[in-house]
Amino acid sequence: MGIRLQVDLETNRGPTNELYIRIDHIKINRTVAKVVFSTTIWLNKELADQSLKEFADDPIKPSVGLVNPKVIYYPDSKSDGLDATFTELYEVPLVIEKDIEKDIIETEKVKKEVPYISFDENGDEITLYRTVEVEEDKVVRVETITKKIVDYTILNRLEEFCYDHVVKALSEVIPENKIEKLY
Repeated sequence: MGIRLQVDLETNRGPTNELYIRIDHIKINRTVAKVVFSTTIWLNKELADQSLKEFADDPIKPSVGLVNPKVIYYPDSKSDGLDATFTELYEVPLVIEKDIEKDIIETEKVKKEVPYISFDENGDEITLYRTVEVEEDKVVRVETITKKIVDYTILNRLEEFCYDHVVKALSEVIPENKIEKLY
């Protein structure tokens, strides 16, 4: 899986219109609910794939085609080029925003009739009532608020979550229709 940018770019390895970005390292920290991951940037997918091992005991292959994150982006043929720097290290919270209902509670003083047992002049038990003032919590209204909630189910689709985050970051510089996720 990776991301291909179908735009004209000038890199430290020369021009390309099929820059390929791959996530190479992912670290999960459940305690602070964050994912930290890093990407590598390549001239194209073929060169990126050549750097991968086939067998566990294969030697590490040279990183031919690995690109510096600082590039020049040409949005159109008339452009002189824009300096762009692609992020290689991401730290993303494992959260989703969710609307939740929250009760707004106020304490009110209310008067209540409280029964108590007493005796009449014949010594028989009788129930009498006295009025006391007590504090009660009452829901006065319900508000809907947006909260960031830790979502550990993201871990079930971790790679997709990370690539979606990279696409979102890239789309701040490159038109989203020029960013292609490859599976």
